[in-house]
Amino acid sequence: MAKHVQVGDIQIVALSDGMSRLPPMFYPGLNIEAHPEILNEDGTVHIPTGCFLIRGPGCNMLVDAGLGPVSIPFPQGMPAAKARPGEQVPPLSEGGLLPAALREARCEPSDIDTVFLTHLHPDHIGWIAPQGRPYFENAKVVYGAADWAPLISSASIDDPGRRGLEAIHSAGRASPIEGDMLNIASGVTARHAPGHTPGHYVLIVSSGVHRAYLLGDAVQCPLQLTETDIGFLTDVDAALAARTREALFRELESNDHAAVGMDHFPGLEFQSCNAAGILMTCRHRDPRRRSHGDASTIEQLAPSSSAPRI
Repeated sequence: MAKHVQVGDIQIVALSDGMSRLPPMFYPGLNIEAHPEILNEDGTVHIPTGCFLIRGPGCNMLVDAGLGPVSIPFPQGMPAAKARPGEQVPPLSEGGLLPAALREARCEPSDIDTVFLTHLHPDHIGWIAPQGRPYFENAKVVYGAADWAPLISSASIDDPGRRGLEAIHSAGRASPIEGDMLNIASGVTARHAPGHTPGHYVLIVSSGVHRAYLLGDAVQCPLQLTETDIGFLTDVDAALAARTREALFRELESNDHAAVGMDHFPGLEFQSCNAAGILMTCRHRDPRRRSHGDASTIEQLAPSSSAPRI
């Protein structure tokens, strides 16, 4: 069931397009011996490929567009997931679930008026235009302009992501952005959060005194909330990515009970920062005392039949 929170009169629904199985090498600085719980029995870290649906007055916005209807095998030379007895090695990444997740949320692709891409990595742009045909026929596509040159125009001409985004450009629906604290829709603000990519953005959703943050890939792993020396393999600028995470953590600590959504957090559960500054407390705790999944370290907003209101 989709996870969701209510931010004043704006609803945010977490959706999954699939999952990836990442070898520990994707998390430089991670001590696997200290955190064996992060590994699945196949020896990899399982992460969802998350997207978010924002519904507000006059707004149906999709945040990130998943991997798309594809399955990606482990490349040669990369440690693969262990196969179960009698089964083949599973893929590195597999997508394709977003259309069903949207239907479950009672949203058609034609209902989406804006697709906001936190950045232009393949697992965030897959449903933009599969086979070069725009999937969200009525939507403009907003993304950080600084990502285009290093991630799209430099890609192979046959790259599916390049073909998809070029199709959006040809259709006149591309809306690249630059700068910081940009209004995207009523109650939705884009904050430049570089490091993972040059044009990475996070979204701040606000309604009255209520607020939520959608962090994209600024935070990749729950352990990064407590151990700031853990990075991610595809961070373009690891030092800048770490500074960006630290700045976001400080801001979250000053926003009591702001909901936090992250594309690759297990279960796509929304997190919250409480009035005691729980994120600050967690980041300075002794990591040997609690695992990253301990509910006492990160307050989770449990899914229910009605959206929790924050």
